[in-house]
Amino acid sequence: MLKKNKENNSLDITAIILTYNEEKHIKRCILSIKKFVKKIIIIDSFSTDKTLEIAKNFKVKIYKHKFINQAKQINWALRKIKFQTSWILRIDADEYFTKELRKKVTTHINTLNYKYDGISFNRVIKFLNKEIHYGGTSPHKTLRIWKNKKGRCEDVWMDEQIIVKGKVFHINQNLIDENLNDLKWWKLKHRNYAKREAISFLNNKKNKNKFKFIKKLKNVRKRKHLKEKIYYKLPIFLRPLLFFLYSL
Repeated sequence: MLKKNKENNSLDITAIILTYNEEKHIKRCILSIKKFVKKIIIIDSFSTDKTLEIAKNFKVKIYKHKFINQAKQINWALRKIKFQTSWILRIDADEYFTKELRKKVTTHINTLNYKYDGISFNRVIKFLNKEIHYGGTSPHKTLRIWKNKKGRCEDVWMDEQIIVKGKVFHINQNLIDENLNDLKWWKLKHRNYAKREAISFLNNKKNKNKFKFIKKLKNVRKRKHLKEKIYYKLPIFLRPLLFFLYSL
């Protein structure tokens, strides 16, 4: 049976939030989980705005670490921090839990036995007050809660996912990713995504044995690896058209 915090009846979960200049989002994120999790840890990449000033208004533990990419930041936290809770949650600063998602996680997490090492749910992207339903990225399943010492973040530059050995329990409710920045920021973000995707592609070419572990994966990352393995073998001028049609 999952332990509960006697003070606020929260679940035995530690949340990890990665931050860098997230003053627009950090309060919303923390408020969506603060009564739901036992502890909140912030891994900050030396923010220059009011992110940490706002975060300090809540009961959070703050660490600072130089940022390389999201995967390395998460894995650094898993190596360096001694987590005391049964479960760990990864959530981005511009994301937040819905009331329905909190309720479903609370209902189901106590019923998971030793066979289940992770919990996935749907991630829905909103921008400029509208949900995005096309493009192959939203909504999609994402593993964000895992048992302490049972998971790690896949070491990639783009679309990093948590890998666990045991089964994954899926909850059909939504985690909302809603960034409040403007369209100029949105375009810059996706240009940076393209650069990170290119780095991942070049790293994959160097590591020819990367896909040998596909059969062992039992979480939502397996399908992504299969798509990447096939996609990158197609003619370069054919890929954009096929991916566009696939994403409709």
